[in-house]
Amino acid sequence: MHVLHITKASYIRLVISTLVGVLVGIVFIRLNPYSEANLCDMMWAINAARDLWAGRDPYRHTPSINLVPYPLTSAIIVFPIALFPSAIGLTILFGIVSACLAYALIRDGCYWRLIIFVSPAYFMALKSIQWSPIFMLVLFFPFLAPVLLAKPTLAFPIALLVRWSPTRLLTVILVGSVSFIVMPNWIWRWFSQTGVYDGFIPLFSWFGPLFLISILFWQNLSSRLFFLMTMTPQHRFFYDQLILWLIPQTRRQMLALTISSWIGFYYIWLSFDTLWVDETYLLATTYLPAFLIVLWQQPLLRQVTSRILSVLVEKRTCKGLPE
Repeated sequence: MHVLHITKASYIRLVISTLVGVLVGIVFIRLNPYSEANLCDMMWAINAARDLWAGRDPYRHTPSINLVPYPLTSAIIVFPIALFPSAIGLTILFGIVSACLAYALIRDGCYWRLIIFVSPAYFMALKSIQWSPIFMLVLFFPFLAPVLLAKPTLAFPIALLVRWSPTRLLTVILVGSVSFIVMPNWIWRWFSQTGVYDGFIPLFSWFGPLFLISILFWQNLSSRLFFLMTMTPQHRFFYDQLILWLIPQTRRQMLALTISSWIGFYYIWLSFDTLWVDETYLLATTYLPAFLIVLWQQPLLRQVTSRILSVLVEKRTCKGLPE
């Protein structure tokens, strides 16, 4: 009976994750019906792979705030996808990544984790063709570690959290070596074009001193993830913050983070002509709730808070005090 139960549970997970992958694929193609001419984010890597195949210089484009080049390792990583038309290849990629991510997220029967797929961070990752869903997947499937070479900034917290083995290190070195064989001077070309990067580091914001408190709970995985994310250079378009959705440990925490982040997203969308605005809105509606969730997950702080609340209630209900 126990074996039958496990088989049935695995089958349900497989069906749900497959459905998630199909739905994400449909949403992706609806959001990005024409992506061939796009040179931003993951499309830069795909076009760079095609440039290498055709003998063209992938760093020939003039960089700008809207066009920041990636390391050549990103082109090596997506080379198989570049062989397909972008709409087809990327739809298949994001569909598979989302299905695998869904399967990993509900591995213990916590289906509420699927709320991640309706977060503004996941929506913007699909809309902007971003690496963050794939990077999140690396935490569950560390053999995908070479993918981290595609975007070193966002890879920083993942690389420090994932469990490394000689084989994984070897695959990372292999991908890096191939990039230098293909174009020996690419790293200098890339460095010379990254000056236009216009991101921010949460730890260096007005919220930074408050976020430093999370380092006191370093032994907790959620605290480590949060603190490392505050040290990571990132953009203001919500997609780089997707990793924060691994912090919630209950349905209420997940809903609180998602709803708060959507409030910030809609406020920016309704109030400005672009999402490229001051990071304060993102910090207040995404990072701050994630930080409060991290604090609430600490047993001692939760006990102290509960005790304070109980004392306040007792004082209010004492005889002689008005209700």
